[in-house]
Amino acid sequence: MKLELEHVYERDLDSVLAAFLDEQHILEKNQRIGSRNVKVAELRRDDEAAKLVLEREVTVSGKVPGILASFQREWNHVRQEEHWFRKDENEWHCEFRVRIEGVPAKIQGNMRLFNGDNACVNQVSLQVRCDVPMLGKTIARYLIDDSREKIEKEYSISRSLIQARG
Repeated sequence: MKLELEHVYERDLDSVLAAFLDEQHILEKNQRIGSRNVKVAELRRDDEAAKLVLEREVTVSGKVPGILASFQREWNHVRQEEHWFRKDENEWHCEFRVRIEGVPAKIQGNMRLFNGDNACVNQVSLQVRCDVPMLGKTIARYLIDDSREKIEKEYSISRSLIQARG
C-alpha cells in the first residue's frame, strides 16, 4: 500500500534541509510530537549527501483494531534510517526505511525536497508491505493510516519550528 503527501515550507531549500538534519530540531520536534527515549544514533552530512538514523518510542495515533492488538503495544520502538543525496543545487532526494519493533511489516519510501515558487516543497512517498497471511492488507492499511496522521503532525510541528527560526 502506498501513501503520497506534499508539504510546503515558506523557506528555501537550504533552510529546510538544515532543519531536517539538525539534531536540536529533531529532538525538539520529537518532544512536541510526544515521542520518548529519542536518540539520534547517527547524523552525518556533507555538501552532497547525508545520513540520519533516529531511534525513538512512539504511541499509536488511534485505536488499534482488535485483530492487530497482538502486534501493537502502548509504546513501540521505531528505528528510522534516512539517506539523503543532492540531485542538483535546487533539489535533494531521500530514501528511508522505518522499522517498528515487533511489527511484521516493511515500511520504506522516499522524499523529494526542492525549491518551489517562493517556498520549499517536500514530496513524500511511503510504501507499506506486510506478508502475514490473511492479515497483511489489514496491517498495511492500519500502518498507512497511522503513518499519515504521524507525518501530518510532524509536518505541522516542523513547519512551525522552521518558521520560528526566522
